[in-house]
Amino acid sequence: MKNVDIVIPIYYNNVDEIEPSVKEQREFYKNYLKNYKWKIIIGINGLDKKGIVGKAKELSKKYENLEYDYTEDVGRGASLNKIFLKSKADFVCYMDVDLSTGLDALPRMLKELEEYEVVAGSKYIEGAFNKRDFMRYFLSKVFNDFFSKIILKAKFTDAQCGFKGMRREVVSKIMPLIQDKGWFWDTEMLYLVQRKNLSFKEVPVNWIEKGDSGVKIFKTVKDFIIKTIALRYRNL
Repeated sequence: MKNVDIVIPIYYNNVDEIEPSVKEQREFYKNYLKNYKWKIIIGINGLDKKGIVGKAKELSKKYENLEYDYTEDVGRGASLNKIFLKSKADFVCYMDVDLSTGLDALPRMLKELEEYEVVAGSKYIEGAFNKRDFMRYFLSKVFNDFFSKIILKAKFTDAQCGFKGMRREVVSKIMPLIQDKGWFWDTEMLYLVQRKNLSFKEVPVNWIEKGDSGVKIFKTVKDFIIKTIALRYRNL
């Protein structure tokens, strides 16, 4: 029976979402991940605003198969890098705490990880469904369909989808190369996977926008453009 670590990166505005998310996941995994030993890890970064660390500690005592990790480094990517590198599980993956990505995608991801080294969710391939704010949808499509494909020659279709997983042996090849600690982590990770010629598969997801992601959309778009160009010309 293989082990799976499921990381939930937390932004401080998400504190009230943690327990409902954990409860929903646990019920789903008990029914649909019976062939795996699974564990949920709450990933916290930066300042402990609104007592998130205390909340995570409380929940880890309340529920089995639940842990938390805290890093003072700011950024979702900082937390993901740290937890992925520490993981001893056969597969390590992450999803957003608001469960915008339907949980039904996780068993499909794990099945694909038996064959592929890295698997990512996509809202934009055949079989997927997404519902979100029009402006966010438009900017996401522009970045994925034009900018990332032109600059990075990307083969992936949805860098920002908060649903990705990889085998343990791949982690040490990719994580040390990732420089971004924030929202660009996903794009950088997928580009490195592509450049290193690792086997990669996208799976369609049902994605419904929920809650406050914490993303300042126009600032993020500007940062993404600058970082995408820099990534394209980085020596790897």
